[in-house]
Amino acid sequence: MPSPATTTAPPAAAPYSPALRALLPLLYVGWADRRLTRDELQLLRERVDALRWLSPGERAQLLLWGDPRNPPSRELHRHWAALIHEAAAGADRETRESLAALGLATARRALAEGERFGDDVDADEVLDTLRELEAIVGPVDPATVDSLTPTPETDEPTTGPPRYTFDVEGMRRLLDDDFAPLRDRMRTLLSEEAFAYEPSPVKEDHRARVFTQVKRLAEEGLGALALPEEYGGADDFAAYSAVFEMLGYHDGSVAIKFGVQFGLFAGSIANLGTERHHRAHLAAAGRMELLGCFAMTETGHGSNVRGLETTITYLPEGDQFEVHSPHWGAGKEYIGNALDATLATVFGQLIVAGESHGVHAVLVPLRDADTHALLPGVTVEDSGYKIGLNGVDNGRIWFDRVRVPRTALLNRFGDVDAAGRYTSPIENPGKRFFTMLGTLVGGRCCVPRAGLSAAKAGLAIAVNYALRRRQFAPEPTLPETLLLDYPSHQRRLLPLVAKAYALDFALDWLNERYAERTPATVRELETQAAAMKAYATWYTTEALQECREACGGKGYLLANRLGQRKGATE
Repeated sequence: MPSPATTTAPPAAAPYSPALRALLPLLYVGWADRRLTRDELQLLRERVDALRWLSPGERAQLLLWGDPRNPPSRELHRHWAALIHEAAAGADRETRESLAALGLATARRALAEGERFGDDVDADEVLDTLRELEAIVGPVDPATVDSLTPTPETDEPTTGPPRYTFDVEGMRRLLDDDFAPLRDRMRTLLSEEAFAYEPSPVKEDHRARVFTQVKRLAEEGLGALALPEEYGGADDFAAYSAVFEMLGYHDGSVAIKFGVQFGLFAGSIANLGTERHHRAHLAAAGRMELLGCFAMTETGHGSNVRGLETTITYLPEGDQFEVHSPHWGAGKEYIGNALDATLATVFGQLIVAGESHGVHAVLVPLRDADTHALLPGVTVEDSGYKIGLNGVDNGRIWFDRVRVPRTALLNRFGDVDAAGRYTSPIENPGKRFFTMLGTLVGGRCCVPRAGLSAAKAGLAIAVNYALRRRQFAPEPTLPETLLLDYPSHQRRLLPLVAKAYALDFALDWLNERYAERTPATVRELETQAAAMKAYATWYTTEALQECREACGGKGYLLANRLGQRKGATE
């Protein structure tokens, strides 16, 4: 036989001996699927070492090729595939579906040239041995075996990767929708060392790293994407939403911090304010030179916005508004950016001359811009540690008769003039309330996208784990069964994978509708976005819990894999 080939490149001369050719299909599949356990691999090595029809040189070469510490190169692996593919051309169905039969067919190429297996060894003995070895390898991926045999329509050899039953790249293009270049840009950005995920047991350390990463995104102009062009943005909500979705693959804390600063805070100024507020704050907010928060939710009323108890009372003697939390339960609850922000969009009941005009929003300074010290009348309390979002500085905020100028009112839908008169372009209070909330639906369109990204990442980890982890064997001599071959495991994970696709397409549709919204469609969109956010929240929670259980209850495995991704957004 020719001198043994290495594991790094195909030999210069192609004619392997019949014995080596006979074992190539088993070698190819073993390395292609990476399915063999250490015990199975050791058993195979022992059987190969005992084969009487192998010469010392052939035995040494096969043991080298089967060494898990020194896997064959991609070029050598493809060379094996080409040899097997050539031998399988014209073979019958039974041969195509058996690794043992494929091995013998491959060996016959050399036997036809007059070579032999060895003295007193015939093809039947070799075939029986190959079948024994194939039983040790166990069931293999049909796609891997198919890649070794030409299709009936063509005799062209296949030396590339296995064929799939669908277009993988086409699916990726479909999921990337119209923003493939932007998503690729995000993949590159999130692969930078600055975005390396480092689990931090101390929340302050995690927050500092997240702050730096969000600042980096702002420097790239990504935070301002949805803002008007005249203030440094691109007026492109759909692109902003795609960025938010990509951040969900990386770190939920970064996604939320990003969304609070640019979506909620800057977005509330853009959508509820007028030109005076835009000129003063939007460009700085988009560059993250002005840090802000969105103070709507209250301890006593949650997200029941109509029932908020914070008051915004007009004081004509000073041409000011007084912002006040009448009791502890009226404090703003779980506000992102509460510990970093210098300015807050505060929602409360607007009271003018003793009459309430419903919920409006006003800009309230929280801290001194130079010293970062809290201003008089403002109390902020850290919400502390959370599960999964310790990089976000959530906090509670109370206002003790804090006064701001009358011009601080975000007055697109309701204003108070210097004479203390309230006016609004929408006379009906109910319609005005829902119109104001309708401008903020974008946040409800974005949040489920990032949640779905986390669920997708968890499912990718759990499914890949199930394609590698083995548990129990049908017979003592057979390899253990892959987790994903168990119907119960399939029923646990595959419906969630299907729902991930469905939810992805549904959220694409919702974002398209929001980007093209009109006054006539806003109310319906608000309902749809609220329902989608609720469902996506439930789905993400359910999916990640199932993924944890699918990893054998090893919550740390899933958490670490999720945390160790560097831009893992495939």
